[in-house]
Amino acid sequence: MKKVISMMVEEFENEKTGEKVEGITIMVDGILKEFVNIVKVKDSKYETTIDVIQDALMRGLEDIKKDFSN
Repeated sequence: MKKVISMMVEEFENEKTGEKVEGITIMVDGILKEFVNIVKVKDSKYETTIDVIQDALMRGLEDIKKDFSN
């Protein structure tokens, strides 16, 4: 799969604390959409697109964390 995922980033501010945070929107289209749909069909633990994306993100972050441990 290509390493191209369309994303948009917006900055939001908590009205009470003033803390600024990033909001990220992931466009699930093209090859990513096809892949996500295949995953949902092949593994019943993934009911929604969000389930697949969240698991992929968390697994990827764990891999990055392991790189720092070495």
